[in-house]
Amino acid sequence: MLPGPTIIMKCSTCSEYIEQSRIISGNTFGAKIWTDGWRDAPMMPDQPSLVKCPHCGSLLWIDELEKLGETEQWSGGSEFKGSKPYHVPDSEAYMRLLKERTHNPEKEIYLRLRAWWAGNDARRETDQKMPLSEEEIGNLQAVSDLLDEQDPNDRLMKAEIMRELGRFDEAKRLLDHPFDDEYVQAFEIISDLVAQKNPFVAEMRFD
Repeated sequence: MLPGPTIIMKCSTCSEYIEQSRIISGNTFGAKIWTDGWRDAPMMPDQPSLVKCPHCGSLLWIDELEKLGETEQWSGGSEFKGSKPYHVPDSEAYMRLLKERTHNPEKEIYLRLRAWWAGNDARRETDQKMPLSEEEIGNLQAVSDLLDEQDPNDRLMKAEIMRELGRFDEAKRLLDHPFDDEYVQAFEIISDLVAQKNPFVAEMRFD
């Protein structure tokens, strides 16, 4: 991974300085990929579109913030005193924002996917089997409604949602469809979990 400059932005609520670290290049070596679509790649860090101000806690869309400048990683100082890296929202924050505002379809699907992934974080790397909360169930149903079954990626994601909801017959119906080679391994992993009637997020281990 080759880090790039740090972008300095101004919080639109409290006007304090927020840091956004960027990378010039990265790779997926050592990455873990999960059935819900989340990818944990140490050499290619996540670059979220929605962040939480480290000063006042406001939820902010990166592309709506004023960019003030850049600092190089090893520059040894910054004119933007008191700047702090942004925080990543949790599942509760995503759901709160969904309830408070009306969003365009692109932002709504982003928030709902992030809420799904954040909720599943507690189920990763653990043997504990935690059922979905009522809020998580409602969110997954809403995500499913936003997906297009004619799109192979959306169809596979929708099958995964049905699996996590425990609706295994519906998941089988969605998987009873030809998928291109790029989806075959994910298809086989999810199909196997459906056959086991396993509703929990799982790491996808590729050969």
